[in-house]
Amino acid sequence: MWRLIYTAVYSLIISFASAQGLDSTFALAEDLYQQERYGEAIYFYERARFFSDKELETDILFKMGQSYRRSAEPEKALAYFDRVYFTAKDQKLKQEAILAKVQSLVQMRSFTQALAEIYSAQAANDEQEQRLSFYEGICHYARMDFSSAHEAFIAATGKDSAKARAIVALYADTSSLYRPRPKVAKRLSYFMPGLGQLYAGDVKNGLNSMALNAAMVALTINVGVNYSTFDAFLAVFPWVQRYYLGGTDKAEMIAQDKLLENRQDFYLEIMEIFDDQVKGSSAPQ
Repeated sequence: MWRLIYTAVYSLIISFASAQGLDSTFALAEDLYQQERYGEAIYFYERARFFSDKELETDILFKMGQSYRRSAEPEKALAYFDRVYFTAKDQKLKQEAILAKVQSLVQMRSFTQALAEIYSAQAANDEQEQRLSFYEGICHYARMDFSSAHEAFIAATGKDSAKARAIVALYADTSSLYRPRPKVAKRLSYFMPGLGQLYAGDVKNGLNSMALNAAMVALTINVGVNYSTFDAFLAVFPWVQRYYLGGTDKAEMIAQDKLLENRQDFYLEIMEIFDDQVKGSSAPQ
């Protein structure tokens, strides 16, 4: 009899101590998470898991995944979000796990895989649907599918007519997404040195290329006149060829850099429209 009483009392003491340990450990982990001290938070979340029941463990796993994602370790976060999805009973939490996984994949720039997750998701509410559409737009944009990105960003505005109008206005002129064209810049520089750089908007390098190539041609003519055509061909022409061909390659690179800059500026304008969603998200800047 006394042994049964002793066992019952001991079990109650252990249960009480475990509950106290769980409460304090979980509270500490939550506090560290709010302070963005994610590495320390992960440690205490892991300890809290040891005492937690299945329902709380799912929440802890989700927070651990978020901690890894926000501490720039999205690869580690993926496994936690998968576990949450397959163990959570709450449908909203399951979809939050998919959304968090999408955010991690976007951080990793695995845009195709992120799209696959988005298309498999079933949003629990309109807010989740809009967030999924937002990340769908980012993925399409990163894959240079600007038309699909436009449609996804419109969907992400939901009932916010001001945002929708801003997206429509921005996409009214998409010429900067396709110009300057690097191949066109290179062909123009074949036609006239420096012209490709001018087309790409780099006036300084365009004028320099024109002046340098003109000077080399003049030097070739001068050597030919004062010495011989053979001397001009042998001594100067290789330099003319070098600067001429080098200028065409440089024009192409300048145009490519300018095109990327234009696309980055366009993307940043989109992010400004969705400023409320960008804050705290993993949207690439």
